[in-house]
Amino acid sequence: MLVYPGVSSVDASGPLEPFGLANFLTGRQLYRPVTVSVDGAPVPVAGGFLNIVPSCACEDLPARIDLMLVAGGPGCFAAAEDETLLSWLRRLEPRCARLGSVCTGSTILVASGIADGHRVATHWLEAIRLKQCQSAVEIEEDAIFVNSGKLWTSAGMLAGIDLTLALIEKDHGRQLALDIARFMVLVLRRISGQTQFSPQLMAEATEDPRIRRVQLFVWENPTADLSVANLAKKAAMSERSLVRLFKKVTNTTLSQYIEDVRLTSARQLLETSQQSVQSVAVNAGFGTAATLRRVFTRRLGVCPSSYRQSFGTDHGAAPPELAGADVVAMDLAGVINGKSAW
Repeated sequence: MLVYPGVSSVDASGPLEPFGLANFLTGRQLYRPVTVSVDGAPVPVAGGFLNIVPSCACEDLPARIDLMLVAGGPGCFAAAEDETLLSWLRRLEPRCARLGSVCTGSTILVASGIADGHRVATHWLEAIRLKQCQSAVEIEEDAIFVNSGKLWTSAGMLAGIDLTLALIEKDHGRQLALDIARFMVLVLRRISGQTQFSPQLMAEATEDPRIRRVQLFVWENPTADLSVANLAKKAAMSERSLVRLFKKVTNTTLSQYIEDVRLTSARQLLETSQQSVQSVAVNAGFGTAATLRRVFTRRLGVCPSSYRQSFGTDHGAAPPELAGADVVAMDLAGVINGKSAW
């Protein structure tokens, strides 16, 4: 794991944890995870609350490397302009059987040119910026992780763990990956992409008073009659003028904005209440559970009940990968003694 000043501690340590657990649970050294900085010197993490002391410097790495990942973090932008670091990445790339990044570590890979011609995952917010750069990289905005040739990249922060679980599954089979996921109290695979984590309405209400009045009315009354005719009256505009001006100042259509607001409302209700799916549909303005399910599936790639299972405040039920007969009591003493825990 390549680290640098301003790296995210979670990006660096989280994805390495499954490799260490693979060794622990099997009693064999399947992996030898290490951290590395350009010169081997300690690097402060973002926030300055600790320093990472790398295992070695780049020049001390072996001739052949199975996997090198570049961690993300606020320091990625400065690192992406550090020619010494980028030069080391280019020199190491031919020696790596697999290469990749966690979260905004993709920004460094893109800057090095190594990712050219590949599909890349990254944090949803950085994906927006990278797409505007018109680089030779195809950005997968909604992916949790992406494998493109020998390049493996993940979305934001903890998605790096999803990536390394996928690598372990590829190397040693599903059972070991599932055992590690159970040990970490995780699902082996998430049920959807990172769209479900990003705000649906990233822009604040526009400064245009007529459009802002419409936006606020939609936000405060998602169950109301939000027809163009009714909203045009609120804005004191003709229907045609409202539709045209709304698209011009918000860069989205009025119907899309309404659906975004209702979807956000439904997600909040699923996350924080025990209302039935039908009640959520009504209270969010979708009217019927069937309509709500169609929108969730189209927009988030997951049904409302599965979304609630993953993100609701009632976590009493086991996640899908841990449910039913697959739930096995962990005998930690057995693990420590080298016996099977599963």
